[in-house]
Amino acid sequence: MKKSFPSPELLISCSIAFSAAIAVATVGFVRGTYAAGGSDSSCYALMADAYASGALQPTSELAARVPWPDAAKTFTPGGFVASETHPSASAPVCAPGFSLLLAPLITVGGLDAIFLMTPVAGALLVWLTFVAGRSMAGPIAGAMAAVLIAASPATLYQVVQPMTDVTTAALWMATFASLLRRRYALAGICCGLALLVRPNLLPLAVVTGLFVILNSRFSIGSATRFAVAALPFGLLVLWLNNGLYGSPFRTGYGQLDHLFGMAVVPLNASRYVGWLVETHTAFPLLAFAAPLVVARERRADAALAIGLILATCAIYFFYTPFDHWSYVRFLLPAIALMMVLASSVTIHAVRRLVRLKADTTGASDSSVDDDLSVVSGFSRTVIVLGIAAALAIFYVRTADDRLAFNLKFLEQRYRSAGIVVRDYLPANAVVLSVWDSGAVRFHGRKEALTWAGLDPAWLDRALVWLEANGHAPYILVESWEEPAFRSRFGNHSDIGKLDWPPKYEIDRIVRIFDPKDRAKYDRREAVNTEYLWPMRKR
Repeated sequence: MKKSFPSPELLISCSIAFSAAIAVATVGFVRGTYAAGGSDSSCYALMADAYASGALQPTSELAARVPWPDAAKTFTPGGFVASETHPSASAPVCAPGFSLLLAPLITVGGLDAIFLMTPVAGALLVWLTFVAGRSMAGPIAGAMAAVLIAASPATLYQVVQPMTDVTTAALWMATFASLLRRRYALAGICCGLALLVRPNLLPLAVVTGLFVILNSRFSIGSATRFAVAALPFGLLVLWLNNGLYGSPFRTGYGQLDHLFGMAVVPLNASRYVGWLVETHTAFPLLAFAAPLVVARERRADAALAIGLILATCAIYFFYTPFDHWSYVRFLLPAIALMMVLASSVTIHAVRRLVRLKADTTGASDSSVDDDLSVVSGFSRTVIVLGIAAALAIFYVRTADDRLAFNLKFLEQRYRSAGIVVRDYLPANAVVLSVWDSGAVRFHGRKEALTWAGLDPAWLDRALVWLEANGHAPYILVESWEEPAFRSRFGNHSDIGKLDWPPKYEIDRIVRIFDPKDRAKYDRREAVNTEYLWPMRKR
């Protein structure tokens, strides 16, 4: 019995896809921000920290004790709102499911382990895109799709951040790849996980469910396997919503009628399509020709992909508008599918081109067949990979121009601020902060009091109360926040003027003030500032 060996085409394609997956993971690890500071990233990080400690949500021991009004609001870090189910807790604005996936990483590897998730998900996204492309139109199409999703500016911008976009795209691609192989139970698990991470993509699950029903010719067994596998994750989302927001059908994003509307569709459609073409060229739009050109047995699968793409776009075309190109990240599941289909169309077009060239040689049928058997495969591979390389170079340059590889340095102030709070401030410190409140809690392991929620007339009294009750108050602001702090408190308090030198200045951006230094400054005593760059030591 002869052993069958993989074809050279398959070996080359697998090597390219594997290399692309490793490259994306490497970018994520090497250029990763490793910082929980923005509202989204700190939301996911703090929720994961809470889950790892056995709690449903972050809580504050001080929130129930302090005497000032709206106390719960003042102990709510960025990315959260005051909980309606627990007076001393904060409810996340972000969907909580992603944090459930991060929590075991904290349990096993500590806080920094959460930053491993996105690079690994990036590698899986690239590999699964290859798997899907190979199933749709052969290994070269899979390799092309893998290279292009790896080089995508949206992928490269998000793979360095601890956010959900790359993981969401990987899970939906896993769902699609499972359906291509008619593994309905596995598809249900992947679909359920995708909804757990980003529940607002429920319309994609509806499209997927309809495909399972129709493609299995209304087979009860196939539909049941898919539904039973997906259902526990849907129930888990409802349970989390009920515990966090008081109702299974409430979320941290607010009322649906405030988030979605017909009036924003023209604006959003023009923005998202414009961002997509600006950053990826018009190549992904070739996807819409796929149902017309792929092999007959794959046309239903191409239609499924088109349905998932359109469902993703529809959700965000109706959603609250944003004005920065990076929000094309919302479409990353659709972009990955578009790369699969567009690569399939490209393979078909190149195959036709090579055949047409052979037909114009005027050779006999047998010689043409011989040419096609030798030249066609090699020529097709060279042409397709050449197109992929040219597009990938453009994508990577675009990502670089749009600072995807500089986010590590732009975001490191959050981690730096947290390290200083953790290592330089006393254990009983309470830090008044807004923009860095998540970093204070996650990286700094200290209580954060969000000064934007504090009544201006209460600043001095709040500081006195904290001192009297065994807490050392500090004020942490980024340089651009200082005018807002002075505007809010300056007319009510001398400390609110923030007019004395900070105790620490971090990365030349973040400043920590000790309120006790204000009296020294009034007495004309020296108040020295220590300049710190914590990440330079690491």
